[in-house]
Amino acid sequence: MFPAKFTFDVNATPSCLSDFAVFPVNATGSGAQPNIVAFNNLYSGSTGSTGKCNRTATGNDAGNSATVYWSYNVNKIAGAVTTSPSISFDSVGGKVAFVESAAGNPAHFHVLAWKAGDGKVAKLQSVASPVQITSFVTTNPVVGSGTATDLALGSATTGTDTLSSPYIDYTDDVAYVGNDAGVLFRILNVFCTSTACGGAAPSLDMSWGTGGGLQVCTGKLTGPVLNFVNLNVYVGCSDGNLYSVSQSGAITSMVVGDGTSKNFGGIVDPPIVDSVNGFIYAVSGSASNGANGVLVQALPDFSSSVAVPIGEGNVCNLHSPTPNNAYFTNITSAGAMMFIGGVSGGSVPNNCIATSNGSGAVALYGITFTSTGVVTSGAPAKTLGLGGGPGYEFAPMTEFFNSTTGTDWLFYSAIQSGQTNFASSNITAGFPAAFTAVKEGIGTSGIIVDNNASTATFPQAASIYFNALHQNPACNNNTVIADTGGCAVKLTQAGLN
Repeated sequence: MFPAKFTFDVNATPSCLSDFAVFPVNATGSGAQPNIVAFNNLYSGSTGSTGKCNRTATGNDAGNSATVYWSYNVNKIAGAVTTSPSISFDSVGGKVAFVESAAGNPAHFHVLAWKAGDGKVAKLQSVASPVQITSFVTTNPVVGSGTATDLALGSATTGTDTLSSPYIDYTDDVAYVGNDAGVLFRILNVFCTSTACGGAAPSLDMSWGTGGGLQVCTGKLTGPVLNFVNLNVYVGCSDGNLYSVSQSGAITSMVVGDGTSKNFGGIVDPPIVDSVNGFIYAVSGSASNGANGVLVQALPDFSSSVAVPIGEGNVCNLHSPTPNNAYFTNITSAGAMMFIGGVSGGSVPNNCIATSNGSGAVALYGITFTSTGVVTSGAPAKTLGLGGGPGYEFAPMTEFFNSTTGTDWLFYSAIQSGQTNFASSNITAGFPAAFTAVKEGIGTSGIIVDNNASTATFPQAASIYFNALHQNPACNNNTVIADTGGCAVKLTQAGLN
């Protein structure tokens, strides 16, 4: 999962009041436990610089930390929010779309029109008094009302949602989201942004598949992504296949990993859809040979593809890679590169959730491109060893070009690692020779970025955000590390402060 940040414009003037970050919470909600929460006063902090949003510390306010903006337990099925939320594209980011999921129930799609101050108590860093939403409005919720809608995604009790974040087509006000039973749903009137909506609540598109759901595969679907050129939706599945779904419901597929006989041969992250250059990217922790993970670049119609081997295979899931800034400037340039992390060798565990004796090694890989924009075949051209275990699975990688400083940053994290596990590299000049690392729990969620802001004018405003997983205090190198909770974290881009 990824948190979500408002505003969307990284060049806008940072605001302590109206800029906020929404964090999904992978925990069953209760009277003292939110399943979705937001913070403002984001640009607070004391390490490295005094934050623009710092305040005088009191008994109820740390003074140098973000403050609760709103906190909710949106409860239809006593579920958690296991995937990423999406914020409405309006002047205040007044609505948030997300999925509530609980075992034994179909997943439920909600749109929340948050109200500033809901769930905010005297202690400004406490989220433990969320507003309970157990009844739902039947029209699209009004911005600022503190109300929400509810939409069941089918009726199958196996239709939980572990991996599939809703993808919002803001142009047509449509959402696509999958579930663990391989069904892809299309939802109309998500935020009701046009007059044609007439205030209607989100509803399943009954012209899409059966009852608004299209059976794509028999496994867990990733988040879907819409290609704005051919209007096909691309989605991965735990069976190791990448699927293309047309607007008429026609489905084509191609093999990426071996999700049928290998433990880590599924696709677990959304594909990357490059509509401009005409390429689709997907990754899997195990190719068919089991010897390595794999990154595949394919044409949108799957008529041709190139597979790049990534490190050791069938050890861990592979998560989303990210291109550098040179890729966006000119994919055929000598500097264009795709970054991904994996296991480079040594003694590795049979299951990446279990820690090892530390003799395995993790590495950052850099994949280059030919003059026609096709990935270079064979093993990645660039490798940076990051040290031994424990911790072999990487969170999705994030790149950000800060135009104010002219720095191209790469942010990445090893999951299930009790060591220094969160790193940044300066990739402005190409593949890095070094990295800066700090310890954040046992690794992180997906990472989001905001603001090109000057650190002199707006200290602590050029930042990154993620959920840091807690570490079980009893764990060691020979036991499975349990995820016992998480923290919402902000660090500065340049100093990781």
